[in-house]
Amino acid sequence: MVLNFFKWFPKDSLPHSPETSVPLLFLHGMGGTGLIWRPITAQLEDYFFCIAPDQRGHGLSRPIPSSEEGRFHGLDYAKDVNSLLEQEGIKRVYLIGHSMGVRTALALAYLFPQKIAGIIAVDIGITTHWGGGIGLPLADFIEKLPETFSNRATMRAYLMENCPDPAIAQYLSAVSQRTSENPEIWKFPFDHQALVKTIHEANEAPLDEWLKEILRHQIPCTFLRGMNSKVWSKQDFEDQKLKYQHPLLEFQEWENCGHGLPFEQRQRFVELIKAKVNSAH
Repeated sequence: MVLNFFKWFPKDSLPHSPETSVPLLFLHGMGGTGLIWRPITAQLEDYFFCIAPDQRGHGLSRPIPSSEEGRFHGLDYAKDVNSLLEQEGIKRVYLIGHSMGVRTALALAYLFPQKIAGIIAVDIGITTHWGGGIGLPLADFIEKLPETFSNRATMRAYLMENCPDPAIAQYLSAVSQRTSENPEIWKFPFDHQALVKTIHEANEAPLDEWLKEILRHQIPCTFLRGMNSKVWSKQDFEDQKLKYQHPLLEFQEWENCGHGLPFEQRQRFVELIKAKVNSAH
């Protein structure tokens, strides 16, 4: 599948020139688009080449070709991203994944470890039980979510009342868009059924096995949890922190934020990316 994508880089350099650092590849969460990362890449584009695709079923990476229908496993998402890297002639990247994007990042690093300089994985744990139990309620919510709303206030009220996690409700509100036909009507930039299928497929992703192979290839990984997250439970975070110990694996829990950690703690997140990418060289 050919992905739509966005890219930003230092104005005085070409994306792949020797003076630019390893590119940063940003992978959005479920329901988002590559543009959700723009407030963060705007603070990084003077230092790094940044690229952010719309993953399959999201943004302008729709509709999904008939030959790809029903393929929503993490490996399918990863192969899409690898095709994008080959298309753009990008040999190596540093991965930043949020929520669903963590699954894609780990799958990509598992399949193509030689292309990955490091990983920052935000608010999804190393388990096959997606979202700490929020997965199935979220799938039910997405399935019932109306395609359009008559105005933004009505949409926001619906999200806050019905979404199983307020942070996800805020996220969906942030990515919502006016329709081109009627600017009063609001919609979401994703294929509803693709999201439902992705949630159900998520439990088939053996993230722990992928991580073991990734660490075997000496790829540094940082896992972040928002202290108020309902998607990655505190107990699950502590259990995994004890279970998965490796010199190249780091777990951090950040205060004053939830599942939307990169956007709720934007400046701190930007500084972490700079530090991790620079230390990988």
